[in-house]
Amino acid sequence: MSSRHNEIKRALVTRRAALLGLAAGSALLSTAGRARAEDDWNKVVDAARKEGRVVVYSAFVGLAAHQDLKKDFAATYGITIDILEARASEVRERIRVEHTAGRYAADVSENGRTTTTLQIKEDKVFDPFGSLPALGNLKPEFHSDGMRLPVFAIIYGILANSQLVKPEDEPKSWLDLTDPRWRGKILSDDFRALGGGGVLFSVLEDHFGQDFHKKLAQQDLKFSREIPANERRISRGEYPLYIPDSLTAAPALKGLPVKFIVPKEGLPYVGYDLALVKNAPHPNAARVLMNYYLGKQMQESLARLGLLPVTTDTLTGIDPTIAELQKSKLLGTTDPARMNQMLDLAKQIYH
Repeated sequence: MSSRHNEIKRALVTRRAALLGLAAGSALLSTAGRARAEDDWNKVVDAARKEGRVVVYSAFVGLAAHQDLKKDFAATYGITIDILEARASEVRERIRVEHTAGRYAADVSENGRTTTTLQIKEDKVFDPFGSLPALGNLKPEFHSDGMRLPVFAIIYGILANSQLVKPEDEPKSWLDLTDPRWRGKILSDDFRALGGGGVLFSVLEDHFGQDFHKKLAQQDLKFSREIPANERRISRGEYPLYIPDSLTAAPALKGLPVKFIVPKEGLPYVGYDLALVKNAPHPNAARVLMNYYLGKQMQESLARLGLLPVTTDTLTGIDPTIAELQKSKLLGTTDPARMNQMLDLAKQIYH
């Protein structure tokens, strides 16, 4: 064998060994990095247990998952959760007033994406929450920006009385709502206010433009903000259609003559975020709670209520009908920066 051939062979062996060494080194660094991250998180958990308490201001009034959360979180970490529930605007104002007065009571805000965004931009009452072990579980469409942590979403469709609306007559598209057959027969959440109505107006305006809304305004919509009562009115047959209806109503309406309809374009939605309040009295417990929200147990608890989970975990124990609807195509959500503009436009069209 020639000396030149031996030199080439030795070079190849050396190069292979170097590559193997680099791969092994990278693996060791990766393992070491994960170990450091786990150790850092364990320190956060230990500090959270010493704090022993976390205070949440939530804009989701009556969320049943809150009760299970209190019990399960205390059993897992020995940390008590106190939850104050109020309307979105009231939660925002309370946090703002407390910060202005230098009295810091809340640790975590739970509110809709629009309000949370305004609090970040205008009130400046939140801090970055840092790294969380469960952040990698988020679906791409629900990514976090480090200030807002998506934890669930509300999806909206059309509620129909199944005795008054035959399957062949069901709206197949949002555009079908302008069909003359529905004139005076649509009950609706108010498009001119924050809430499901405002979400629907904004998303449909983005997709179909003002001409669609001008046609829909001619349908003589009946606005009402009494959402649970509105759903019952549909079940009693007072109106054949209600828009927009949240999938969260499905468990309570089960067995009644109503159907949740998904138009072919998809469902509007609005995300709910957690945010770490600036100068939080229990910052470590707040971070542990935020991470817990992205865990399988909490996401299943939310999904069972008809809320849209935001993680990639495979969830179990969900009503099959609700689980199938949660797979529906998403049409879009609101742009917080344009929400006031959308509400003003809705007031012009639906006067």
